Amino acid sequence: MVVSGKHRLFFALVPDQAVRRQVHDVQQLLGIDGRAVGPANLHVTLAFLGMQDAAAIPRISAVASGLSFEPCRVVLDHLGVFGRGSVLWLGAGAIPAALQNFQQALVAALMAAGIGHDPKPWKLHLTLYRRLRNPPPRLGSVAIEWRLTGFDLIESVGAKNGVEYHSIGHWDAAG
Repeated sequence: MVVSGKHRLFFALVPDQAVRRQVHDVQQLLGIDGRAVGPANLHVTLAFLGMQDAAAIPRISAVASGLSFEPCRVVLDHLGVFGRGSVLWLGAGAIPAALQNFQQALVAALMAAGIGHDPKPWKLHLTLYRRLRNPPPRLGSVAIEWRLTGFDLIESVGAKNGVEYHSIGHWDAAG
């Protein structure tokens, strides 16, 4: 249940339990000195909406309901860093055209509806660690296959040990 006030929102791809376990195994294998993203918070952001009024959530949800998401698969197979090396992420060497097209359609629909979002170019990535204290190693031969079957509207909520992500809307893939 969404309460009144401001909410920090984003659209995301949320991995299933099998993918979360595989990602956790990669995190354990890497043994990085930094803050690991917990399994419950793993996601790939499609569009970051920032702070939004609760009254805008039905309109945001209507935008999502008006889109068609095609099921597809990605293979998470390489590491990258953001923020002068302080964030380590797992990405895909190849992004399916259906996913790229969906992400672009989502952003276009948000813009058409007058819903603010982060305009930075999209890069498919799943954050593994924040606040790295040592350089990331090479990934080697990891390849996590992820079947994408839908997307979520997520609320980021401050918690005792950082943030928690709560799905406040889910849309299944077409077909």
